[in-house]
Amino acid sequence: MIRFFREQKFLAALLTLSLLVILACFIMIHYTNKKAAEAAITAQEAKQVQTTIDTMTVIAGIAEQELQESASNEAPVNPVGDVKPQESLDRVAALNGRVPEVGSDDWCEVMMVKDADAWTKEEQDIFAQRCL
Repeated sequence: MIRFFREQKFLAALLTLSLLVILACFIMIHYTNKKAAEAAITAQEAKQVQTTIDTMTVIAGIAEQELQESASNEAPVNPVGDVKPQESLDRVAALNGRVPEVGSDDWCEVMMVKDADAWTKEEQDIFAQRCL
């Protein structure tokens, strides 16, 4: 067989070239099928994502509609006023206008009866540290 290839170099080259072309075709077919499968998976995933987005959009629309309906049906809520314990009111009245030391128990009682919107940031911090 080797002698045949030596004598017929043109045929040997043609045979070798044919085998290489066939091998290249197999590789291309395999690669194309692999890419097509990946593309199909990607298209399927994209379709699932779009379906999920559509579903979530519908759910959000329903929730927004229910929220608007419930907001229009409810009576306006009156804010809760400051709760001033009677015990604190009595202790502050017993001070007879005397100004207690900041951070003391009496000062905490005075703060309990003071309107919340009149508190300063510093008073809030001290109250949180010493009175709670």
